[in-house]
Amino acid sequence: MRRSTFLFLFGLSAAGVADTLLGGNPRFRRGDANDDGALDLSDATHTLSYLFLGRPSSIGCADAADSNDDGTLDLSDAVRSLTFLFLGAPPPPPPFGECGPDPSEDALRCAAFAGCLPRPPDGGVRFGEAVSYAVSGLPTAVAFGDFDGDHALDLACTEHYNRVSVRLGAGDGTFGEATTYATGVGSRPFSVAIGDLNVDGALDLAVANSEGNLPAPDASVSVFLGAGDGSFDEAVEYPLNTVGFHSIAMGDLDGNGTLDVALASVLGKVSVLLGAGDGGFGDAVSFPAGSDNLSLALGDLNGDGAPDIAVANWPAGDVLILLGDGDGTFGEPVGYAAGTGARAVAAGDFDADGALDLAVANSRSHDVSILLGAGDGTFGEAFSCRAGQNPQSVAVGDIDADGSLDLAVANITSDDVSILLGAGDGTFGESVSYAVGDEPFSVALGDINGDGLLDLAVANLRGNDISILLAR
Repeated sequence: MRRSTFLFLFGLSAAGVADTLLGGNPRFRRGDANDDGALDLSDATHTLSYLFLGRPSSIGCADAADSNDDGTLDLSDAVRSLTFLFLGAPPPPPPFGECGPDPSEDALRCAAFAGCLPRPPDGGVRFGEAVSYAVSGLPTAVAFGDFDGDHALDLACTEHYNRVSVRLGAGDGTFGEATTYATGVGSRPFSVAIGDLNVDGALDLAVANSEGNLPAPDASVSVFLGAGDGSFDEAVEYPLNTVGFHSIAMGDLDGNGTLDVALASVLGKVSVLLGAGDGGFGDAVSFPAGSDNLSLALGDLNGDGAPDIAVANWPAGDVLILLGDGDGTFGEPVGYAAGTGARAVAAGDFDADGALDLAVANSRSHDVSILLGAGDGTFGEAFSCRAGQNPQSVAVGDIDADGSLDLAVANITSDDVSILLGAGDGTFGESVSYAVGDEPFSVALGDINGDGLLDLAVANLRGNDISILLAR
């Protein structure tokens, strides 16, 4: 597999396109590359399309596609499947046929394998009562990643008072004490993205600082390189030459195999910093986009293999699409109406047609707009799903383990999280709410206790805490 493809996939997952992660050692079926329940000709075709036709979002479980269990995705995996199917060769190594964890230690990961996820007895999903973890001051964003390499998800949280905190997960749904890292005086961090910026196998952090380090009044990106044991180096700052950056995402924007970052600003621009592959970045390059952008998401919206940008444009109530050229540059924004006060955006294939769709949380109309993608970078007319009061954040994942993507929405005024289960055709059922802390501002999905079900982490802005809700 091309390194650029792997890094693009990982960057999207970490940054929020489908902001869900599985902890523990997820179960899958070897050779079932398309997760349809069996190894057949379509799996070999799926793997070949992934390798050679530029479809990086088509494989959710790299371990499953690794038919010969050699720790890499390449042509030999498709050959192994074909020789088993048609020439009488031995079957792929375990877990084959039956679901099971990967017995081999390698760099591949299983981001999602719906066919092996357990379902609640009634086919629904429920969450337990929230468990609270105190935060020093005004948590603004939460995100999951395995920072210490133990296959249990850990938690990163930006705090408005100039720091980011890291809690290591025990793998049973609990977290240890927070370790904090400074982002600089007056920096006001609002968002964090996670990925391997220096290609050393350890996850790193990139933090969007809204107001910039004093005495300079400019915003910046703080980069914390991870040691692989759960600790991070001191921040290296990259100036953005303006203020008001509230959202950051990672992806391979220029196709060179290393992760880059994109940020959205309330001053109506998207800024891109291209990564050097050693954890460093070049100068920020900005592209015009609306007037008050509070969130962005990355994904290949037109199927050309290059990541594009979707931006939630708050005052206009629309989502702006900037198509990527594959070299780190982006075209003029095209707007699509969403709801009143478009506050957050996330991407996922909600109708299972192979094209990415968008979910936009609208703070003033108290709903989520769904825009189904045509696969060419255009979108149909939005329809709305009711959420709670004043939604601020939306995360995408298969919450009820039925193979269709669902939504989790943090509602800052009603102090709850809304769960909207997807039907698989682009529609969603009525929302079910779960109480969290005071003013939930950000939500993330991940399997933090290793049971195969996605759990919730919620940053409560005024509650100065993080709520953890375990699925059951």
